[in-house]
Amino acid sequence: MATKPYPHILIIGAGMSGLTLAHQLRKNNISFSIFERDPTTDSRTQGWALSLFGPALADLEASMPLGELGPVDKTSHLLPLGLPAQFVFYDITRPEQRLGVISDDSGKIVRANRQRLRDWLLQGINVQLGKRLVRVDEDDDQVTVHFADGTSESGDILVGAEGTRSVVRNHILRGQDVMKPLALGSLVGEVELSGDDFAHQLTLAHSGYIVMNSTLGSDDQSAVFAALNKVSDDGKTGYYYFILLWVDKQAPNTTDDNPTWTVGASQEELAAFAREKTQAYPDHLRVLVDKVPVGGYRSPGFQLQGVQLTADQLPAGKVMVIGDAAHSMTPFRGEAGVCAFTDALKFGRTLTRVRDTQSKVEELKKLLTEFRDDMLVRGDWAIEVSNPVLEDYGRYSNYKFGTFGKDAVPMAKENIAI
Repeated sequence: MATKPYPHILIIGAGMSGLTLAHQLRKNNISFSIFERDPTTDSRTQGWALSLFGPALADLEASMPLGELGPVDKTSHLLPLGLPAQFVFYDITRPEQRLGVISDDSGKIVRANRQRLRDWLLQGINVQLGKRLVRVDEDDDQVTVHFADGTSESGDILVGAEGTRSVVRNHILRGQDVMKPLALGSLVGEVELSGDDFAHQLTLAHSGYIVMNSTLGSDDQSAVFAALNKVSDDGKTGYYYFILLWVDKQAPNTTDDNPTWTVGASQEELAAFAREKTQAYPDHLRVLVDKVPVGGYRSPGFQLQGVQLTADQLPAGKVMVIGDAAHSMTPFRGEAGVCAFTDALKFGRTLTRVRDTQSKVEELKKLLTEFRDDMLVRGDWAIEVSNPVLEDYGRYSNYKFGTFGKDAVPMAKENIAI
């Protein structure tokens, strides 16, 4: 058997960060194999749309083979509508005041439908499907991954890009569980809207909006993140979802064996709770909750988990994690996706330097340490500004919300016809 050129990279997880890294390796003629636990490329149900903006979007557009893939704009959740991405923030104490950001000449935002984005990233990448990782072995020279189907493969560097419940991270930490339930409750509803209902949502925001009940210390302190996932091909139907989040001081005490109540709740219970929790919201900002049928609630529910690694926990060796496997946070600011893509792009450059210099042992450790330290600093910042937003929102009296790296600005009302 022919020996693979050094380094041969093993990537676990064909999500956003794993596929982005694969493209960087392919572009630079670095040998790699990428594995996905699911049997098909459209079997994932988690996640809806995600936001690309600022330096991360510019870096993605500059680094990806757009001549082969086409522009990232074709992943927009707003297609075929000719509308720019737009996010708005509302406070129930000032419901008529619109503050937010919009994609324009001052800053581009691509709000990508997750499946469209994944399909875009899958182009030209040979993903080995149905590969559920069960064990990792390391020796002095290589790392070997073993899958549930009995197959295995060896390489020089292993990258875990398989999300918050990373098996690769579990290997690095020798089974230590570092996932921490966040002090938030959460539930999700989904609905299809057309006609006046669709038009009304677009007047609230093209892409998504957050409605805050920011009474600090109140049992009613909560937020609704309402967002458009995609539009039908004829432009007449919008596929929406909302995430209701509320401060839950008991949530950090939950475990897999003793989960939060939403995990075992029925759809009827989730619907009743969502409507009760948002009863103080103005009618026009609560309408998406009212429109979601009982059958549109995600059951079983879920508990938001946080992951924040330290340098001591993540040695700079031939096994590394990126994306949510390294840093997981709340969805308030859209920083998780930014971190995932930035991790993949920067790690691709690191591995190119490893290939160019044929770095091994000490030289390899130095390059990986530089990458790891940068990733952890970026992740720590993103976690710091994302996780406490709901609890701390009441302090933002001047609306310096900072979303997408910009201060929130007042927005004029708009009437949009479709």
